[in-house]
Amino acid sequence: MKICHVLPFAPYRCGLYEAARDMIKADYLIGGHEVIIIDAGIIKDGKMVEEGKENQIDNRTDYKLITDNLFKIDEADIIIMHTGLSDNILVRTDAPLIWVVHGRPLACFRPEIQGKSQAYSLYHNVNRWSRTKKMLYFWPEYIPHWKPIFQEKNLCLDYPVIDSKPFNKNLKHNFSSTGKYNLILCDADREDYDIYETLIGVLEASKHIEGLKLHIYGLEFPLKNPYNILLGIMKDKGILGDLLPRTTELNKVFNSGDCLITPNHIITRTIGEAIQAGLPIICQEPSKVTPYSAKFNDTFNLVLTIQDFCEDFDAGINLNNKDLKEGMSLTNYSNKMDKVYKEIKK
Repeated sequence: MKICHVLPFAPYRCGLYEAARDMIKADYLIGGHEVIIIDAGIIKDGKMVEEGKENQIDNRTDYKLITDNLFKIDEADIIIMHTGLSDNILVRTDAPLIWVVHGRPLACFRPEIQGKSQAYSLYHNVNRWSRTKKMLYFWPEYIPHWKPIFQEKNLCLDYPVIDSKPFNKNLKHNFSSTGKYNLILCDADREDYDIYETLIGVLEASKHIEGLKLHIYGLEFPLKNPYNILLGIMKDKGILGDLLPRTTELNKVFNSGDCLITPNHIITRTIGEAIQAGLPIICQEPSKVTPYSAKFNDTFNLVLTIQDFCEDFDAGINLNNKDLKEGMSLTNYSNKMDKVYKEIKK
């Protein structure tokens, strides 16, 4: 079957792209499908800032992704849309559509209320198209949010798909400085959460835990002044290690750190990659991915959770949830999506 994926080509810059890349790899290497890859370009604040191009290459690990000429979409049996409306793409063919809802519900709902985007309405509208066959997302926690909107076209998989190949313990990152406990924080600020409470929790925990070091990746530079104030305090106290924007070596960071700390609770891209790397995780409660979950808005509860991790670390206990790795595998995703493809084309 010819499966066409429409996505922004943005290696290392966009979690949506990284997720789409793994879906494409699964379709090709596991499912045995012919894949067509169309670069939809990059849109920021409602404006196209980078036009889509053909013959762009991402050859990480054992799969070489190359974007195709737009005309190739005419051959598609099914089109998988990872991005918003692309009229120049969609009008070329009447092939059935699967829309991938990469965003969390509140991160779609709240910005539209604030006049910043129209993602929530977009999903509602395209769901009503007759050629739209499925609205796909990866988090069962959000079924109550999305199923009333998508109804019979609702398709929730139990896990996101995350390739395990980049997480080889031989690939290491050199930190600017290290501590006894190297915590990794790599969440960008979003509409539905930020890292403020995480920073306060680590700062407070450092009063009780000697050797705590926080390494931060993914913030927008130049930093806004509130970050300069808070991170300056952490630097002066010797708590701050790496402070970097988006990095092309996040897999090496995960392979080298001691624990991921994140204000999320579902299996986001960040949490999924940490699981694949065998990294313990401290995250927001409630969570099925780790025993180290806390109320991040309760600083002292978060401090106790960080202490629990450090005590287990000292005892040589690694409570990374290995059982989730198989669920996130390319094979598991491919097996489930093959059934969907056959249902659509029967």
